[in-house]
Amino acid sequence: MITVDYSLTVFRVAHLSTETCEACADAIRVAVIRVPGVVGVDVNKAGGSLSVLTDGPVPASLIDEAIDEAGCHGLFG
Repeated sequence: MITVDYSLTVFRVAHLSTETCEACADAIRVAVIRVPGVVGVDVNKAGGSLSVLTDGPVPASLIDEAIDEAGCHGLFG
């Protein structure tokens, strides 16, 4: 039998709000889903949060780096 443990972590993202454009939200989704171990991403602009589903331990620093690399200067600059 194969079992997989999933973990859901919610991150607060500075300056993420309803004012954030969809292009920036999509850039965040794409960048974070590429992090090894991440299997799902949901950007909640209204709540200013990012929900990340993983299939194993993923350091928060990797998520933070992916968000920075998304390059949405209107969101993070």
